[in-house]
Amino acid sequence: MLPLYLLAQNTYNFSGVVVNKETKEQIGLVAIQLTELNRWTTSNLNGEFNFDNIPEGRYTIQASCLGFERHEGVVVINRNVEKYKLSMLASSLGLDEITVVARENTSLSSSSTIENAAIEHSQPTSLTDIMQLVPGQITLTPDLSKANQITIRDINTYSGEDRTRQANANDALGTAIIIDGTPMDNDANMQSLNTTTLRQSDEFSTAGGGIDLRQISTDYIESVEVIRGIPSVQYGDLTSGAVLIKTKSGKTPFKGKVKADPKIKQAAISKGILLKGENKGAVNVEFDYTHAYDDLRRPARSYKRLNGQFGYSNILFKKHRPLSINFKGNYFQTIDNEKKDPDQRQLERQREKESGVDLKLYGKWSLQKWWIGNITYNFSGSLTQQDFYSYALNNTSATPLPTSFLPGEYAVEILPSRYYSELTVEGKPYNYFATVKLDSRFKLGSMSNSVMYGFDWRESGNNGEGRQYDLNRPPLNAITTRPRAFKDIPASKKLALFAEDRISLPLGNNTLETQIGIRYNNFLPKGIFSTNGFTSFEPRINFAYHISQNLTIRGGFGKTSKTPTMLHMYPDAAYIDKISFNYYPPDSPDLIVATTEIIEDTGNPDLKPMTNNKYELGADFNIYGINFILTGFREKIRNGFGWENQYFIMNYRKWDQLGNGFLPAFEKGEITYEVNGEMMTLGWDQETEFERYMSPKNNYSVDKKGVEYVVNFGRINPIKTELMVDGAYYHIKRPRHAVPVVERITSSYKGDYFPYLAVLPGNSGTISQRLNSNFRTITHIPELKMIFSLNLQTIWINKSESFWENSSGSPVAYTRGENNDKLYGQFPAGEIIYVDPVGFYDMDMQYYEWQDNYSFEAPYSTMVERQEDDFYDTESYPVNWQLNLKFTKEFGKFAKLSFFAYNVFNHRPLYKSNRSGYFRLNQIAYFGADLTFSL
Repeated sequence: MLPLYLLAQNTYNFSGVVVNKETKEQIGLVAIQLTELNRWTTSNLNGEFNFDNIPEGRYTIQASCLGFERHEGVVVINRNVEKYKLSMLASSLGLDEITVVARENTSLSSSSTIENAAIEHSQPTSLTDIMQLVPGQITLTPDLSKANQITIRDINTYSGEDRTRQANANDALGTAIIIDGTPMDNDANMQSLNTTTLRQSDEFSTAGGGIDLRQISTDYIESVEVIRGIPSVQYGDLTSGAVLIKTKSGKTPFKGKVKADPKIKQAAISKGILLKGENKGAVNVEFDYTHAYDDLRRPARSYKRLNGQFGYSNILFKKHRPLSINFKGNYFQTIDNEKKDPDQRQLERQREKESGVDLKLYGKWSLQKWWIGNITYNFSGSLTQQDFYSYALNNTSATPLPTSFLPGEYAVEILPSRYYSELTVEGKPYNYFATVKLDSRFKLGSMSNSVMYGFDWRESGNNGEGRQYDLNRPPLNAITTRPRAFKDIPASKKLALFAEDRISLPLGNNTLETQIGIRYNNFLPKGIFSTNGFTSFEPRINFAYHISQNLTIRGGFGKTSKTPTMLHMYPDAAYIDKISFNYYPPDSPDLIVATTEIIEDTGNPDLKPMTNNKYELGADFNIYGINFILTGFREKIRNGFGWENQYFIMNYRKWDQLGNGFLPAFEKGEITYEVNGEMMTLGWDQETEFERYMSPKNNYSVDKKGVEYVVNFGRINPIKTELMVDGAYYHIKRPRHAVPVVERITSSYKGDYFPYLAVLPGNSGTISQRLNSNFRTITHIPELKMIFSLNLQTIWINKSESFWENSSGSPVAYTRGENNDKLYGQFPAGEIIYVDPVGFYDMDMQYYEWQDNYSFEAPYSTMVERQEDDFYDTESYPVNWQLNLKFTKEFGKFAKLSFFAYNVFNHRPLYKSNRSGYFRLNQIAYFGADLTFSL
């Protein structure tokens, strides 16, 4: 086993210069790589570069630099090369070739790369707009009025004529957003009001879910790679996939940009400067301002954001062992502090503010030792300030003041029927991340190996004061909990080790490439292999068999996982207050006695990481010059995070009613009152009720399968137009309850509470299917420096249906025949549909299996779920289309104008739903433009 550079008998020096192909000017800070050797360097300010000790051979040379088109060529090294000339083209619409769509990477795992030209042509306001270039997604109207989150291999759609539907919290949580090698982390976001009744509070933030992408400015982005398939083991704490964002570094002209559409206004400036002198590096500075609103009549839904980024980059020791150093600092702040809605009462107020800073130091060191080629490092940290304030009117009825912090019986006061409450929720989440990766290359016979191994460490915590309010005037939704400081919650820590080998094996005239890796995760580690939480292993493998230049077969399998967030690990304590005695005489003091039950730990000790088993099989082939890329996939997400009611028996005393004219007192656990000078003790009865609180549970799962496709017909030169089609078929089965769920029956029985808790079967939810195509034409006229693209977006299949099945996939819902026989899976019109529980609990929390005859016997039959006759009908929408266009024109080197229009013909056919009546398909026509100046 020998390193690649020792296998050849002769080694040579390879040096040259990088120049602008048009102006012949030398270009500094160009990243240059010899791919097969994993050797890299950068050019100095004079454009000069040097590699030493290069073994004889034929290599792929790649060069990249901000503001220039990526260069790739072949170089043969069989002697010392001293004056190699590498020419690069400045990025411009005047080039003969330019890519403004996602470029598919299919060498192993399926992914899409979106370069800067495509990003600029798409005119995005957030990362969600860029994602619409990925196969399977449709174009939606930009919407910054609420949190923007993304998922991968999911059905993105709209919820109104100009609004997008919120992403599923678990799928968004499992989508890793990685910027310059640093994963963004939302695990320490605790901005919620009361998990015991409200689960995760979407009103406050994305706590317990994915990143809000509105805090990322798209003007800083150089490229985006969306990994849909099985990712490398270096990427962890994810399930759906990963989005790799590379921000801009290097020399750029001063740029100013303004963007406007009916709901969003943006302005941005940026500049990249090469510092004078050798080895001084480059500085990049960018600022961005965004103002968005959902509806001018609803200012409370507006959103204003300010972003700023500073970057420094440099390469040391360029000639022999180059070391790259990159420092990035980013700041963001929302500036719409006060939010007043005309529908609110005059005194009601709401303020939201969020700001944050993140710092990162990252780079690579090329050592080229026999046992190590490069060391890649990344050290980063972030701190966010989250503030929510609300002054709101509350309406209550006979609610005791929630002031007790210990269980027991207390004399309390009753909240007024109408009162104002003040609520402050302060969060200060922080995140630290560190990773070191090593790589090396060697050969075993004809087999080439590229090995990568390393570790990463993550820590997330929250130093905020948390949820604060006056216990005498609490927010109504916080009555079942108490104020809580987030800084008292333990931090979340994660350690991971990973190793991977990428193998290339010639097989005659063919080549087999494989990528085999393993990732070890330790959540809340005590040591490397000991833990206070849990550990897991994630094997991943990808392969590609290159049969010929025109045919490649590829596939893979991998396991990924996402740990619970701090909100799931440390939910709020539950406080249940029951009125035991209520005395309201008209002419004497009140006496109210309440019994408080406390569940300090509402967490779930059996909570597991969410996992995904991903499978892929695809083919890339060319027929008569037409390129086809087909990818079939299957994903099984299990143990996703949700919230479910946990029931318990609450026993408390209920004192007898007392007439008017007395002065009762509560002392030493008894209520006494005076009658004719004699002290009497009021009698009481023991009450027993089912009570509940919400607790996190692994109750979410989803099965995804489908086919993604890209067909590129190439360029028709006479009309300077490229034709392509992309899209996907998605079949997504998403249960609302993956496990059996306990429900309390609200109806009474014999004048008292219903004595049983029904346990309904799990595995109920919806199946969604969509087949879509994007027919794209891209007309590029270099002489005019203009590009014009059309997208005929067509949805061929779009349907959904509900299901409720047992573990074997058979329906559990039924209708009743003439003799009350159960007709499972048969739902004729006009017939009530029934679902039997699988069991029930009695008032002693004793569990009983469900018997078939219980369906027809009182009181058990009350627990049978009843549904309308159309509940399981399939909702199938007709074929639907809309036309979108985008236009970009450069004016010399100093200005660029872009314009977009979605649903140009405002095609919105009226559709009658089986359940919700009439509504229109597609969103309303939407348009916007941006203008960029360069100096």
